[in-house]
Amino acid sequence: SLGGWVATRSSGMKKNIYGNIEDLVVHVRMVTPRGVIEKSCQGPRMSTGPDIHHFILGSEGTLGVVTEVTMKIRPLPETKKYGSVIFRNFEDGVACLREVARQRCAPSSIRLMDNMQFQFGQALK
Repeated sequence: SLGGWVATRSSGMKKNIYGNIEDLVVHVRMVTPRGVIEKSCQGPRMSTGPDIHHFILGSEGTLGVVTEVTMKIRPLPETKKYGSVIFRNFEDGVACLREVARQRCAPSSIRLMDNMQFQFGQALK
């Protein structure tokens, strides 16, 4: 659920493009045993003490239940393109990822896994 995503402060596979959940939340509301906490996340950053939004995002449900979230949205991409590359060894794959980072390429998702990890993922399908 969206509230669960906020409460766990998760990222996801496409964070390279869309950001982490704290980058996407505009407003959040949490119901606690003591009442309701609401936080607008659109204001300028301040360093005047603890930010309540850090207590809500990532609270894992221990402080209350997230009941309302307003999120930033983005248009769907014009195209979706998926691909795979097989490397001779893991080190070559690491070198490729470093080159991608060095050139500041921005794929929405990139993952490097060894053969055992790949086979395990295939077995879980």
